[in-house]
Amino acid sequence: MKLKALLLATALVCGAPAVASAQETTTSVNVGVASSYQFRGVNQNIDDTGQVFGGVDLSAGSFYVGTWLSNVDFGSKANLEVDLYAGYKPQVGPVTLDIGVLAYTYPQESSLLVYEGKVAGTVATESGVSLTGSVFYSPEYGKNGPSYWYYEAAVSAPIPGAKVGPFALSASASVGSLNAETNTVLPDYTNWKVGLTAATEGGWAVDLFYTDTDVDNNNLYEGKGVVQLKRTF
Repeated sequence: MKLKALLLATALVCGAPAVASAQETTTSVNVGVASSYQFRGVNQNIDDTGQVFGGVDLSAGSFYVGTWLSNVDFGSKANLEVDLYAGYKPQVGPVTLDIGVLAYTYPQESSLLVYEGKVAGTVATESGVSLTGSVFYSPEYGKNGPSYWYYEAAVSAPIPGAKVGPFALSASASVGSLNAETNTVLPDYTNWKVGLTAATEGGWAVDLFYTDTDVDNNNLYEGKGVVQLKRTF
């Protein structure tokens, strides 16, 4: 798979600057729990028993690599998701680009493996409003599955003067669309999400959001409200 080679190449490129230059390497760790695991509007836990997740990110200048883990339940052997990703975030005028690759792996069921390439751009204003547009492409959804494109637009903004104790409030919204080569395995659909985040300067955050899709008569794609507690340090 061509994207597999691209993932390895990007990881090597991302590691090179940290070794070859004097740039400081920064590490960030995150852990959290949520009432449900929703990804692009799709339920990743059919029993809705909740989610426990965590990840580690390393960055050196504009380069980054990371991993993220979560429990899943698709009604199959898979009960763990392990994501691997790497990329480069150059600044081009007011736009911060994010060019990278991702791998969604499932150790108990390797046939679910998915690779994606990513290109995104973010513009942030002095007031804290952030606008992001992203495009993802995968040559194969799982083993012998269809190729697909996923497009997403997102906005986030602080709520001026809104604070609950040490928690500052911000709002966010996004809309995404998936277009697959064939609808036999993966349906074309549109999803949307609106949320409210309460975060402290010490790295604690509580997220409340609602997400839904335009897919009918499928409980994996039905609308759901989620509460999430996350700690980053």
